[in-house]
Amino acid sequence: MENKLSRRAVLGTGAGVLAAGAIAATASPVAASAQGRPAGGPNVIPADRIGLQIFTVRQLIGADYANLEISLEALHDAGVRELELAGDYYGKTTAQLKSLIQSYGLRIVSNHFGPRGANLPNPWSTYEGRMQIFEDAQTLGRFPYVGTGSAFGFPGGGAGENNSDGFKAMAEAFNECGEHAVSQGFGGFFFHNHDREFAYENGEPLFNILLERTDPRYVKFEVDLGWVSVAGEDPYWWIKNHGKRFIAFHIKDIKWDPNGNRTAAAGTKAAGKKFRFVDVGKGDIDWTRALSALKDLRDYRFFLEHDDAGNLTLNPPGAANTVWRGCSTLEQINTSGRK
Repeated sequence: MENKLSRRAVLGTGAGVLAAGAIAATASPVAASAQGRPAGGPNVIPADRIGLQIFTVRQLIGADYANLEISLEALHDAGVRELELAGDYYGKTTAQLKSLIQSYGLRIVSNHFGPRGANLPNPWSTYEGRMQIFEDAQTLGRFPYVGTGSAFGFPGGGAGENNSDGFKAMAEAFNECGEHAVSQGFGGFFFHNHDREFAYENGEPLFNILLERTDPRYVKFEVDLGWVSVAGEDPYWWIKNHGKRFIAFHIKDIKWDPNGNRTAAAGTKAAGKKFRFVDVGKGDIDWTRALSALKDLRDYRFFLEHDDAGNLTLNPPGAANTVWRGCSTLEQINTSGRK
């Protein structure tokens, strides 16, 4: 017998079975307008721009990837249309993975290329490594931008390097990666933040160094608004003041909790404060306010994420319910009264 769960079993992880009925009634993809933007108004997230960082459902997929196809079906049913990979191709070639994901009505639009942990090789550091990244990106989905979700392997990305000198070196490396990406037909290189980049030195967050010392022609940012909040920063302020450098957002919610399982990074405004991740819409972030800083929501991508979604101790309803809840929240956002 194959070691695979039925779709009902996947959705039934924790309280996910309660969401199964609601999952079916979700938005369909929206056709692109003649101007190239998704159809719809500037104050709502287009249904076909609702995305997911697939790391969120890694436990559903399973360590042996046995439930990959069932999970993809569940994601589409929940309302997800765009996927961002987390560096794993699930034992398939890039072409095979693209074909499989497309067969479930989804498209790959981004990936976090690069090392997933400390002391692992960083393909961005060599010409050959970058060329492999560019080749993979073209095959997976002709990505507009190529980037990474980790500072590991970059100057300034290691332990003890969370300082201005390290971040100046990191910015220089990002510029080099971005210039190479543009030369290969991409819009540039992007970097995805965590909370450590908002540690303060000399009265300002280190993230400012990345903004100031990277070339806007080559380097953009995929901003994780959950980690921005964990650092004690205001997502609205950062979008309002630096949104032109941002191409996409991770939509991740948090709940401040003295008994939380996570702690804000040293040096940040919220350093040492305990918190936990929760489903989008159930935490302390005002998503309508935060996203109202965007002039036109159709110009960006939005990837749902929950780092602990599959941990049934921390998130008893399970990852499938997390995705459904997140899609439902994004579909209901309307910033027209907040601009």
